[in-house]
Amino acid sequence: MNMQINSQLTSTEAFFQEQLKPAAPEAPALPPLNRRQFFKLSGIAGGGLVLGGVSAGIAPKALAQQADAAAAVEVHTLSPYVQIKPDGRINIFSKNPECGQGIKTGLPLIIAEELDCAWTDVDVVQADIDRSKYGNQFAGGSTSTPTNWMPMRQAGATARAMILAAAAQQLNIDVAELSTANTKVIHAASEREWPYSEFAELAATMPVPEADTLTLKTTEQFTLLGKRHSGVDNRAIVTGLPLFGADTVLPDMLYASYTKCPQIGGLAVAFNEEHIKGLPGVVDAFILAPFDEPRAFLAAAGNGAMFGGVAIVATSTWAAIKAKRELEVAWDTSKAETGTWEDLRERALAAVNQDGPMEVVNKGDVAGAMQSAAKVISAVYEYPYVTHAQLEPEVTTALYREGKIEVWAPSQMPLNGEAGLAAIMSVPAENAIMHQTRIGGGFGRKLGNDYVFEAAAIARRMEGRPVKLQWTREDTTTHDYYRPGGLHSYKAALDGNGNLTAWQDHFFSHTLDGKAPMFSADLGPAIFPQDVLTNVKVTQTLFQNAMPVGPMRAPSSNAFGFTFQSFLHELAVAAGKDHVEFLLGVLGEPRLANPEGRGSMHTGRARNVISAVAERAGWGKQMPPNRALGLSFYFSHSGYVAQIADVEVRANKEVKVHKVWAVADYGFIHNMSAAESQIEGGIIDGLSQLFNAKITFINGVIQQQNFHQYPLLRIPQAPEIDTFFLQPEEFPPTGSGEPSLPPLLAAVNNAIFNATGERVRKMPLSESGYTLV
Repeated sequence: MNMQINSQLTSTEAFFQEQLKPAAPEAPALPPLNRRQFFKLSGIAGGGLVLGGVSAGIAPKALAQQADAAAAVEVHTLSPYVQIKPDGRINIFSKNPECGQGIKTGLPLIIAEELDCAWTDVDVVQADIDRSKYGNQFAGGSTSTPTNWMPMRQAGATARAMILAAAAQQLNIDVAELSTANTKVIHAASEREWPYSEFAELAATMPVPEADTLTLKTTEQFTLLGKRHSGVDNRAIVTGLPLFGADTVLPDMLYASYTKCPQIGGLAVAFNEEHIKGLPGVVDAFILAPFDEPRAFLAAAGNGAMFGGVAIVATSTWAAIKAKRELEVAWDTSKAETGTWEDLRERALAAVNQDGPMEVVNKGDVAGAMQSAAKVISAVYEYPYVTHAQLEPEVTTALYREGKIEVWAPSQMPLNGEAGLAAIMSVPAENAIMHQTRIGGGFGRKLGNDYVFEAAAIARRMEGRPVKLQWTREDTTTHDYYRPGGLHSYKAALDGNGNLTAWQDHFFSHTLDGKAPMFSADLGPAIFPQDVLTNVKVTQTLFQNAMPVGPMRAPSSNAFGFTFQSFLHELAVAAGKDHVEFLLGVLGEPRLANPEGRGSMHTGRARNVISAVAERAGWGKQMPPNRALGLSFYFSHSGYVAQIADVEVRANKEVKVHKVWAVADYGFIHNMSAAESQIEGGIIDGLSQLFNAKITFINGVIQQQNFHQYPLLRIPQAPEIDTFFLQPEEFPPTGSGEPSLPPLLAAVNNAIFNATGERVRKMPLSESGYTLV
C-alpha cells in the first residue's frame, strides 16, 4: 500500500522555518514599549557604562581589557543594536554568527544606513547570545538577510529618531527643521551641524518610537546600501588577530582530544588507560557515554546529542593529539551502523524500473501522458555522500564550575547550543551560556552542536578548569553530518512539438526510523520542473541506513541541481530544441508556480535570469573544437540563478572550465561585495564537489580520512567568473550564501555533453574518468 506524504516542505525547509519562529513569549527586535520596559527587556539598566556584547573570538584577557576601557568611557545605549561614544564613534552590534558569509558586515550596514551615519564612524561588535535582546540568532538557510532586513532598518531608524528628538529638545528647535547625514544632525536654516555624540546622553532617555511612526529611506536615498563594502574583520583576519574558536585563551586552560568509534555508533568499552595517562603532558583520560540520539541531526543541533568515545585531557593540544594517536580502544559495535555504500547503490539500481512504495507527488495523469507521448525519455542519475570539508575543524572551549557551563564556540546555531548544553549538563537554562566566536567555515556542519556538547562533557570532568577540545581533520571527515547520497530514476514525456508533458521520478534515500527520510535526505514537491507541470509523479524508496546526515550548503539542491537540470538538458536534446528555448517553454508565462505555497518560484523571474545569462555569455556563438557552452538554472532559498559554463574537454578527459557566467536575482543587493563573493564561492565549491567529492563507507566505517583522499579544488583550476545581478525593485533582499552552487553542477556537465556527446549521470565526474585541470 502506498504511503502519501502530504508535507509541502522538505526537512531542511521545515527546520529553518522553525528556527525563524518568534520566541515564546514573542520578543521582537523593536517592541512597541516605553523606554523603561524596553531597556528592561534588553537587560540594560540605563544609558551609560554598558558594553553590551562580546567581541567574537577574542581571548578573555583581551575582553577584560576591552570591558575596562569601555567602563572608563561613557557609552550611551540607544538600543541593543546601537551605542554612541563621546568621541562620536558608533558601536553597532551584529546579532548573527559570522561564518564567512559577510553577515557581520551586512546587518550593521543596514542599521547604519537608516541611522544615517558615516560607515567610517562605525565599530562593529559581535553581539552576545541573548534571545531576549535579539530574537533568533543563527546562520543557515540563506535566511539572515531576508529575515532581518526590516528589523535592522527599523533598529537604525529608531536610533535616528531618538537622536533627532533629543536634538530638538536640547537645541529648542522644531524637529521638522532638523535632518541628518554622516553621523551629524543638521539645521539647514542656520547652516549649523552637530555630531550625534552631542545628543547621545539625552537620546538614551527618549521614548522609543512605535515602528509604524518611523520614516524609512527609499532605495534612491541610500548612501551605503547597494555599494561594495569589505568585511569588517578583514584586517584582523589577515594580521592574525584572535577571532576564531581556536583563538580562545583562558587562564589555567587544559586541552583535549576526543576519539569516537570508527564504526558509526560504536561504544567505547575499554582502552589502554595506564599507558595513555603516563604519556607526557596527559592530565586525564576517560570514557564518555553517548547522549540522546547523535545519528539524528536535529538531536545534535539542540538536544545535547553526542557519540560516546574516549577523551584525553592534556597540558597542550599537541600532547592531547599525540596521545590520541597511541590510543587502543575496545569498541562494542553490536548496535553500530553496518551500511555499505556500494551495497545500497546496487539495491537502488536493481529497483529503478519500478515505483517506490511512498508517494511524494501524484498529480494529473502521468500514465496517460506517457502513453500518448511522441517520445519517452528515461535516465538514472546518482550522487554520493559528501563531507563539508570546512577549513576549520570543530573546536570549543568549555568551563564548568559551580553548576554553570560556559562555552566559547564557532557555532552556527548558538541558541540551540545553549538548550542542548542545559540538557546534557542537567543545569537550568540560565546556567548554560554560549559565547560566539567567528566561524572558520561552516557550510551547515556547525548548525550541529555535537562538538560543543563533547567539550562540555569533558569540562564537567575537569570542573573548575577550562578545556579546549580540538578536533583533527580526520575527526571532522569521519564524523560529519554528511550530505546524503541518493539516486533518481527519471522518466519524462515529450509531445510531437517537443514540449514536456509529464515527469516521473523514483527517488532512493535513507531512513533512521523506517518511516521518514533522514534530515536533508528527502525530496519535496516544489522543485522545478515538478512545480510547473500538470502531470507529475514522484515516489520514494527509503533504505534503513542511519549514517549521520544533515544540511550542507544548499541542502538537497546541491545534488538535485545536478540530476534535475542535467536531465532537463537531455530532454531538450531529445526534443531537438535549443536549451534556452526549451527551459523558457517549460517555465511558461510569468506567474507564481504555486500561488498558495510559501516561497514559491516566480516563472517570470526565472525566465529573466536565463535570458540575461544567455545574452551575457553570447549563447549560440561558434565555439572552438572540443569546447562548448553549457546552461543550467536553479531556484533555491528564494534565489534565482542561471549559469553558463565555457568548458573545454582535452585529451584523456582533462576538463578546463575557462569561464562561468552567473546571473542572479536576489532582489535588492545591499552589499555588492558580499553577494559577489557568495556567488563566486558557490561556483568554486560546486566545481570541487562536481569533480572530486565522494564519501564512502563499508560496514558503517567512513573510508576517507583527509584531503589526500578528498581533494579540494586548487587555485589553478578555478575559472574566470562573470557575475551579474538583476535587482527588481519590487522584491526585498533574499539570501546569497547557497543558490549559486546548484546550477554550476549541471552547467558544466551539460557543457561536457555539448563538447563530447557523452552524457555523464553520476557525481563526482572523476568516477567517469574526467579530471579538472
